[in-house]
Amino acid sequence: SASPSLDIPKAKAWEFLEDAAEIGVKGVSLISDGESTLVDYYAESIEYAAKLGLKIGVGSNGYVLDRSMLERILQHISYLRFNFPAGERARYAEIMGVKPAIYDKVMQHIRDAMDIVSTRGLECNVNMNLVCDPKDSDQLLPFAHKAKELGVHYAVIKHCATDDDGV
Repeated sequence: SASPSLDIPKAKAWEFLEDAAEIGVKGVSLISDGESTLVDYYAESIEYAAKLGLKIGVGSNGYVLDRSMLERILQHISYLRFNFPAGERARYAEIMGVKPAIYDKVMQHIRDAMDIVSTRGLECNVNMNLVCDPKDSDQLLPFAHKAKELGVHYAVIKHCATDDDGV
């Protein structure tokens, strides 16, 4: 049997945002266990929510948030959280299971976000978030140093959730 699609149709997303605004919701965070930025209408949904008067916060691995996307969304959001697994290029690649060049791309996107926010005087907070598995604790200080170097508004380090067996 075919599994149901996990995609939310644009019309349903718009209906949700309209309902939220109508009942007095103040803000919506676009965060997920997946990557919200991969939704075809991602930027458009942020613009629509802002038009409805909703405050928007977003979390992302930052990969697709290139300068043109950032120029489009930063003016409409309250915060942008880059979920970032490490402070060092090689460990980032290892932890994420990607090529080291991905680290460079995401680093540039963070720099671009900070540049856009500061040069335009936007009120969007740009932050970095590290959810750390204890086996990757060697990345705590490099992460903190990288966040400081980039000049993000703040950085958060959280312990990775574990089950009863410590996994």
